[in-house]
Amino acid sequence: MDTDGNIRSFLSAPSSATGIDLSQNWQGILWLTLLFVIFVIAGGFFGAAESGFSAMNKIRIKAKAEDGNRRAKRALYVDEHFEKALTTLLISGNIAHIAAAALATVIATRLFGESETVTVLTTVITTVIVFLFSEMIPKSFANDRSETTALSLGWLVIFLMRFFYPLVWFFTLISKGFSKFISLFVKVDKEPSITEDELYDIIDTIEEEGVVNEEQSDLLKSALDFSETYAKDVMTMRADICALDSALSNTEILKIIKKTTHSRLPVYEGDLDHMIGTLQIRTFIREYRKNNTVDLRNLLIPPFHVDPNAKIDDLLSVMRQHKCYLAIVSDEEGHTQGLITIEDFLEELVGEIWDEDDVVDKNFVKLGGNRFRVNPRMTMGEVCHRIGIKPPDKRRAARPLLSIILEYFGRIPEEEEIFTLGELEITIEEVEENKITAVDVHLLSPETTPDAPDNLHAEDEEGGAAE
Repeated sequence: MDTDGNIRSFLSAPSSATGIDLSQNWQGILWLTLLFVIFVIAGGFFGAAESGFSAMNKIRIKAKAEDGNRRAKRALYVDEHFEKALTTLLISGNIAHIAAAALATVIATRLFGESETVTVLTTVITTVIVFLFSEMIPKSFANDRSETTALSLGWLVIFLMRFFYPLVWFFTLISKGFSKFISLFVKVDKEPSITEDELYDIIDTIEEEGVVNEEQSDLLKSALDFSETYAKDVMTMRADICALDSALSNTEILKIIKKTTHSRLPVYEGDLDHMIGTLQIRTFIREYRKNNTVDLRNLLIPPFHVDPNAKIDDLLSVMRQHKCYLAIVSDEEGHTQGLITIEDFLEELVGEIWDEDDVVDKNFVKLGGNRFRVNPRMTMGEVCHRIGIKPPDKRRAARPLLSIILEYFGRIPEEEEIFTLGELEITIEEVEENKITAVDVHLLSPETTPDAPDNLHAEDEEGGAAE
């Protein structure tokens, strides 16, 4: 039997020649076609809902729900029961697709009769229609407008969750049982909704899109780095500590106070390893005016010691609880490594804070030829911002350049030692009394930039690596 010939004959011959009485069937076919379209559209709604709820901004929806938005509350309910909602949408979508395919087969059979060619063509055409109008187009549309879709279709999903509750419960039970069975053989760790690296990528994206400016972007990254930064990374080094000897006379103390810009000074007895307290300068001056023979020791705040490996977010909480502005950073043997203040925490977030007496130009000097003389206490982000480039490693942008140098060498480097960080060549320019006071930063051209973007942890064959 020539099926293709039958179809061609049907298309060209009058209805009497086909053996099918279209005058009696056209109304039935029309209704079946209408149902087919309805099921395709319904499948599109289910697909759009699945895509919209998967991609919606949960934080924004939650904020709207807290403001009393009823549609947002429904969307939030769906999100909180997303596993059941997803099962519901999959059941609904499959019912719509199967119904559409069945109706298409009935319509084609009534029009052209039963044959393998009709079945194959109907299957192909139905698959294309369902893929386009129930899957690809609605899901793509909803993904681009996820929040609007979630707010608009929340009621529909909740209705379907209740309508298909027995089926949803049954399939969810099977799914959970199967998952537990698989977990006996394969360890599956629950992944966070967003990782730290993805947060950095999001910040970079919203900066590129103009949602935040560069300074706001740096502040957000600094906040992320804050919890992974240690006291030793931001402390004032021992060699830079301005402190008072308890044996000094009040007149000598006043001379030092006049030269300093600090509001508090640590006080030691004998040497810096024996800190006995912190002096608030305002308190000393007030008491000195009342009695110029005031005893320094009576004005001291007990010393607050912290570990150099303490994370600064934990340290900030502890210092706030103790109402402590200044802390002594000491090792296990009690040797003073440095000191840290609340201002250091703030600078870790917003960058260096310059007083009126600070000379900014001395901390960043253009030498010409893409070379710069830099104070190593500046953060990598500040240095790159002044040069006009993005930090080679966004996760170190908030760290002082000095901390990165010490991490690379594992010791206090000597003058003229060099290492590269991305497109920056960093030369140790001045080292005084085991203290790095100046470094030269050279912005390399693309032709001279090393292939590796960051050799901070790479081994240096010439002795520049950590010892």
